[in-house]
Amino acid sequence: MAGSRFTLIKNPAIMALRFSNLVIHRAFGLVALLVGADSCTVYAPMQPTMPLVAAAGQAEAAGNIQPNSRVEASVAYSPAAHLLFTAGGTACPKLGTDYFLVTRQYEVGAGGYTSLGSSGWLLSGLGGYGQAVSNRGYKDAGIIIFGPTFSEYNARYSKLFAQAGIARVWDRGSLGFTYRLTQVRFATLTDTRYGELPLTRMARHEILFFARRAWGSSSHWESLATAGMSVSGTPRIPDDPTYSSNGTVEYEANRNLLPAFYASFGVVYRPHWGGR
Repeated sequence: MAGSRFTLIKNPAIMALRFSNLVIHRAFGLVALLVGADSCTVYAPMQPTMPLVAAAGQAEAAGNIQPNSRVEASVAYSPAAHLLFTAGGTACPKLGTDYFLVTRQYEVGAGGYTSLGSSGWLLSGLGGYGQAVSNRGYKDAGIIIFGPTFSEYNARYSKLFAQAGIARVWDRGSLGFTYRLTQVRFATLTDTRYGELPLTRMARHEILFFARRAWGSSSHWESLATAGMSVSGTPRIPDDPTYSSNGTVEYEANRNLLPAFYASFGVVYRPHWGGR
């Protein structure tokens, strides 16, 4: 027995696999804790996912669902070494009257990737463009003598983004992190009570942690868990602290600068390529 324990400790491959399994399980737990996290902002960021494509001719397709029933799907393909193309879309139907998000979006991207030798580390970078239509409604809890109030925003916007990611890939799983800088430009941004809001563009800093787990040693499929957030890099518009009529539209516009959170569970399909 002592000899087998000594062999296990001395075998770095077994130790790395057990460590990766532990971290992946903890990552799935983190996503579970974030279930239900949402935001007041009508901006509904797509998750800055990182494809784990590492050679010419490789491709993958991924799909996930978020706690608010929003679904996302993406594909990635490498037509030549170190060259990467991506496309994705997301949609969420209206499922309530007091709290809801309705959105339809797409984005496309192009960039590159590189492996750090045989260490299992993968780097990638992307730039891209997207468009979205979004409708957000929610009811405040109300305070003291003021009852709850209902707010609803509608927006059409486009975005430009630049993204960088890093992942550690093992035979049976992977862990990774991505950062995205997004420039959002509103074609329209309105409040159903007060009309057009004075916010035409904003910058967003967006991060994502993800974990994948293969379904088997030779499986085409992987489980996927993600968690992250988007925060505004745009200064608040000065508003009236008394919430008088002169500061109402500024106050409502500033609500759309609040952080947005995302978490999801999904699957990834990765064909087996020749030579792998």
